[in-house]
Amino acid sequence: MNTILLTRLVEDNAEDRSYFQTRGFETVEIPLIELKKRALDQSFEIMVKQSEWIFLTSQHAAAFFFQQISQKEIEMKKFAVIGEKTAQVLFANQIETTFQAPQATKKNLFETWSSCYVEPTTIFYPKSNLADKAGEAELITKGHQLFTPILYDNCFPKEHQLLLQNCLTAKKITAVYLASPSLWERFLSVFREVDLSEMPTLYCLGETTRQAILKDGYEAMLRKEV
Repeated sequence: MNTILLTRLVEDNAEDRSYFQTRGFETVEIPLIELKKRALDQSFEIMVKQSEWIFLTSQHAAAFFFQQISQKEIEMKKFAVIGEKTAQVLFANQIETTFQAPQATKKNLFETWSSCYVEPTTIFYPKSNLADKAGEAELITKGHQLFTPILYDNCFPKEHQLLLQNCLTAKKITAVYLASPSLWERFLSVFREVDLSEMPTLYCLGETTRQAILKDGYEAMLRKEV
């Protein structure tokens, strides 16, 4: 039986685990990620107060956001979210989603929202230390003001690096599933350390991750192609 490594947080793997298992894979889980909430100062609340919209581009960003803010501070805010899982976090916190991206990507969220809301406004967009600035310049060019504080840190725990090294050395996996470019970069760094001759079959969630893999000289298939 083929064995595939799942690299996201364990709590994020349920759908992927079921997907691959129904297609004949045995799954192994080693998160190449750990999320740590940052200690925020008073400027966080000030930026929220000054914003009409709150943009949340992952369920983790949404969870950390609601840990940092009181319900009173966001009663009149409008919320734009990347997808259904993020919308579910809002629902759990008794907050209505104003806008949800038709496709669960940041690019689609920014583009479709800006085509629907053309009047310049203020946007609070909290993110991780690894988040890029893609799409932000376009929003600013259209007259929107952005507040983009770092809400949490995305880390690669040393103990998980060692687990991955052992897993690769023992040749326990034949495939790897990667949901972001940062997960690919972390996997590749460990793969190069153990100096194996053959890369496992690579599957990825979306085209952005696939392009990152291709740029490094490896082939990858999208999950939907399995």
